[in-house]
Amino acid sequence: MVNSVFNHVSKKIISSKVNDEIDGYPYIEINDLFPEDYYKELIDVLKNMNQDVFNALSKNYPNRYIYDLNQGEKGQKNRQNFNDLKPQERKFWLNFQQTFLIDESFKNLFFSKYEDYIDFPYLNKSVATCRLQRDFKNYSIGPHRDRLDKLFSVMIYTPTVDILTDKIKKDHGTEICILNHEDPKNAPLSPKHIGTGADRHFSFDDVRIIKTALSEPNSLFSWAVAARSFHGVTPLKVDKIRSTIAYFVKIPKNLTGAHKLYGNSNFKKVIQ
Repeated sequence: MVNSVFNHVSKKIISSKVNDEIDGYPYIEINDLFPEDYYKELIDVLKNMNQDVFNALSKNYPNRYIYDLNQGEKGQKNRQNFNDLKPQERKFWLNFQQTFLIDESFKNLFFSKYEDYIDFPYLNKSVATCRLQRDFKNYSIGPHRDRLDKLFSVMIYTPTVDILTDKIKKDHGTEICILNHEDPKNAPLSPKHIGTGADRHFSFDDVRIIKTALSEPNSLFSWAVAARSFHGVTPLKVDKIRSTIAYFVKIPKNLTGAHKLYGNSNFKKVIQ
């Protein structure tokens, strides 16, 4: 079962296209990521997980709750053992963890897809982090391109609402944006921003929304962290849980100087 699931996913990733029509913003979209029976089991598990095993992400985002699937936000904690879950849930996530997180094949598939868009010489120092996310009404995150300690990001949409309308799909999607400022680092500061410099979370007043990656069941939206890879979530209007799986590949902070972003003038080579 596990091998057939990974084989299905790997074929989907290998056959996907890297979209680079937005200058400095390479991204991938995939539908039907998992086999149908596996996805159904995943949704059943998600629906039945108790809210009290989830933790608030941060004071800046009080309407987002997360459950770690691997080794914490920086990939440095003891590996999750799922002992706080019910037996069926624990069995499912242990298999998921082994297939997509401990085994590095999933990560390496994306490195192959983004080989023309990532300039970082120490791939063996990268670690995969992964979490379940439950976002509630009024949750939002301003447009941002991701920090230099991320090489690429993967968002898997797993809507758990019983009646999924087009309105919810859009409301629970991810906005793909173009920043109105030529130089993100020196863009004027605003009280609406979180952080400073190029990696801050901007306001939606600072961008044009180009398209929405909809919250389609069993779909994936991924991007290589790049000069213009701005994305965000506008305030959720629908009073339903936005359910996603977030997968990030991160590098140690002390090596971020070696990460050159596609779309910037110092980007010189592909990954090895």
